[in-house]
Amino acid sequence: AREAAPCQHMLYITKDLGRTFRLVSSYVVQFNWGDRKMDQQDRIYFTHFRKKSGNQPKLTLWTKDVDFVCTDNQGATIHRVIEHGNKFLVSNRFICVARVKDDLAQTVVLEVSADGAKTFSPARLPVDLLEKSYNVLDTSEGAVILHVNHGERYGGESVGSVYISDDRGVEYTLSLGNNIRGASGDCEFDKVLSLEGVYIANYVDAPGGPPTSSDVDDVEQEGFSKSGIDQKHASAKSKGKSEYMVKTVISFDKGGIWSFLKPPQVDSLGKPINCPSKSCYLHLHGVTNFHSYAPFYSTETSVGLVMGTGNVGESLRFEEDEVHTYISRDGGLTWLEAHKGAFVYEMGDHGGLIVMADDIKKTKQVVFSWDEGSSWYDFDVTGEGLEVDNIVTGPNATSTSFLMYGTRDSAAVLYYLNFETLHQRECTGVFAPDSVSSDYETWTPMDGRAGGAGACLLGREITYVRRKPTSECFNGERFDRPVARRNCECTEQDFECELGFAREVGSTLCRWAAGSSGFFTGCTRLAEAYRKVTGDSCEGGWIPARVEVPCASGMGLGHTGIGALGAVFVLSVILGVGNAVMKSERLNLGSGGGGTYQGIKYATVGAQQEVESAAATMDTELVPPEDDSDQSDEDDSLPSVKYSLEEDEERRMARGRGLSAAAALVPRLAAPPGAGKAAFDGLL
Repeated sequence: AREAAPCQHMLYITKDLGRTFRLVSSYVVQFNWGDRKMDQQDRIYFTHFRKKSGNQPKLTLWTKDVDFVCTDNQGATIHRVIEHGNKFLVSNRFICVARVKDDLAQTVVLEVSADGAKTFSPARLPVDLLEKSYNVLDTSEGAVILHVNHGERYGGESVGSVYISDDRGVEYTLSLGNNIRGASGDCEFDKVLSLEGVYIANYVDAPGGPPTSSDVDDVEQEGFSKSGIDQKHASAKSKGKSEYMVKTVISFDKGGIWSFLKPPQVDSLGKPINCPSKSCYLHLHGVTNFHSYAPFYSTETSVGLVMGTGNVGESLRFEEDEVHTYISRDGGLTWLEAHKGAFVYEMGDHGGLIVMADDIKKTKQVVFSWDEGSSWYDFDVTGEGLEVDNIVTGPNATSTSFLMYGTRDSAAVLYYLNFETLHQRECTGVFAPDSVSSDYETWTPMDGRAGGAGACLLGREITYVRRKPTSECFNGERFDRPVARRNCECTEQDFECELGFAREVGSTLCRWAAGSSGFFTGCTRLAEAYRKVTGDSCEGGWIPARVEVPCASGMGLGHTGIGALGAVFVLSVILGVGNAVMKSERLNLGSGGGGTYQGIKYATVGAQQEVESAAATMDTELVPPEDDSDQSDEDDSLPSVKYSLEEDEERRMARGRGLSAAAALVPRLAAPPGAGKAAFDGLL
């Protein structure tokens, strides 16, 4: 009998709409076209196994058998770009590659290029913690917003830290700690797609301090871990949520400053909301809990509209009777309770039409609003109840047609909802907004600061034209929204914290975030605490001053004997120490006062505890990489990053720093799921 061919992923290319195909490479893991913005639309980037025989292994663990490569001639010549590069992302001129650092400990290093893969630099984090995987949350505004999985857990919640890069994607500052991540790599961090620089996120506020292994074990034994959920809303009965409170925060300056959501004063029935707690805010469910409740949601064409399901209180609740549906029409600054109960929702007609259905129990009805949630109308779509899974519309959310699908008993059902049959007129007066005869108004996003300063987001005031809520008309799919911009004077809101500094939720002050370990108390130096947010266009105004911080180990003078020494000896000591500092590989004397300082532990945003590094254990032995010297099709002539683990460690000590996406436009790049978990991304 003929022996079966080995199972492998083979990458082909066609230039004639599928009539013929040409083989690019075999044993491929991931692939993508180059970035058109870098004039690389004909380049193919991919990762592949070095060993080209036998069945292709599943990429369930980080492995040194996989490399990141590219080709400019459809596979005739393959250039190895990064050795041991397992996963990658190409997005908005950035190329991010997860390179395996230690396959036994399952740790990785993020390599970033902003020049079309000509050069790569290791990402520099402000802390020296384990890096298990990454999630690129957004790259759309000239910087990389990165979620790093340090291997930490609070009760049943996996958490990581969110960092924001400079314009090169290399130097990162801490933005939000304890950001919730799901088992599949999804993070509860999302951009308000219709606005610039506005993000909503969920984090764990654990007053008791960082988790320990015993904390995690106790919670899991009591049945509070996610793995113990048997039914859709079983997590609602988890008492562990009270110990590790989940809270929702919003940033209007690309993660520079975070604040809590302002709660509505009355509910959808007009009754006052009773919230006696001193810390009473609105909290919304995120994407990791989408099987139970719809996550916070926005579309690019629905300017200022944000929807979510959650509750008003001290922290996020999971009980069905506590969860309701909320809407904001000013980009998340203020909120209204749209409807009692948890609904699934979709927007259409550039935000002029909102359609919802009950997400908890069987329903016969659909509810809709064309005044941005101020009033709702319902109608029956069926005589028998169905469980609605979702409501969707076209990718641009500009249509007035929707699809609603779900199940009735064991049968799948699909409904087409066409609101054109309402025969509403087309809106008029787009170029005369705010006039009595116009259906349109002007609107400027704000962050709530007093004196009108809050109208300047990312250093500029942007004025949009949008339909008045009271106008009963449709925008139409071809509606082209006018937008006006002007730059503002700089304020503290236009700056984020530099390496080594952090902000608490609700504060603009960047504080030195290091503990006393590894620092001399008798020595200080001046350092930059602030840097302008990447993409901020403010001019003049507030100029941050440098602040005093403790000297790092090796920078300061000793504690004994200096006062008794003569001036010449003191000068000699200072010169000697200065010379040693200049030669030290652990210190960066750049303008940012950067570098990774050993002993720094960053305070968790929203709490006063320190972040602890997690210990990693690995009991799976990976096959060592095969010798690839016989592969003549690979060309190492392109600039690449190649160095040993020892060299890499020196670089990280001297300069201070898998992936998934919250935004739909950014492809996922999460860690391999590990032994015993589901196959990764549907790959072999």
